[in-house]
Amino acid sequence: MSALVHKKRCKKRFKNERLFLTNSENFMKIKFIAPTLCSILLVACGSSKDANNGNFEKAANAHFSKDCIKLQPSVFSVQNKTYPLTVALQTKNNFIKQEQLDSDNASRTRPLDLLVKAGVLSVQDSTKKEMPLFGKVEVEVPTKIYSLTDMGKKSLEKEDGTGFCIGHYKVDEVVRFSQPNNAFGQTVSQVNLTVSPVDVPKWVENDDLQKFYKLDQTLTKLTKTTRTFVLASDGWIDGKDFSK
Repeated sequence: MSALVHKKRCKKRFKNERLFLTNSENFMKIKFIAPTLCSILLVACGSSKDANNGNFEKAANAHFSKDCIKLQPSVFSVQNKTYPLTVALQTKNNFIKQEQLDSDNASRTRPLDLLVKAGVLSVQDSTKKEMPLFGKVEVEVPTKIYSLTDMGKKSLEKEDGTGFCIGHYKVDEVVRFSQPNNAFGQTVSQVNLTVSPVDVPKWVENDDLQKFYKLDQTLTKLTKTTRTFVLASDGWIDGKDFSK
């Protein structure tokens, strides 16, 4: 056999062996990739009615996005229920000393004065006439009028109220959930979550405001909570949203 023919045969054999190895490698890659692709497809095609961490997290966040963390000032002697709020102050009489009077009025307006300090309300002194408890002639009493600032208008929860929306909760982790079971004709599951506040406005960071309204507790991160979820026709939803 000539050297030239032998060389050609060797090159052809090497080419065939290389092709075989390449095909084998591709087969092995497909063998290992295929299960992964199947898993991805199964997750992507999973039903919203399945009881799993992802569906419960989605349902919880859908509820929290519509449910404000609320700061609600409560003030005695407020004359109306929407802003601007008019607060009637105590007046001097023979039964109370000026020092005590000033202290009582400061305590009465403190929930709103702290919101003034935070920048969501403004205040102005005024007066109004009202009928005294004992007497037949109207008297003029001092008042304070509290109005929304531009910052306050952005945080007001609703126009016909006096509370402020100071953020929402968002799920950090679905810790565990109970196996779905029937309760009063509905399929329900108890879900343990950890949540943290998000979208908290800057003005809420005021220290005096946080202490008075106990916001250090309300705005704690990684708070543990348990919620009930109901299986509806379109998937799992928070129990409080079922009748909405």
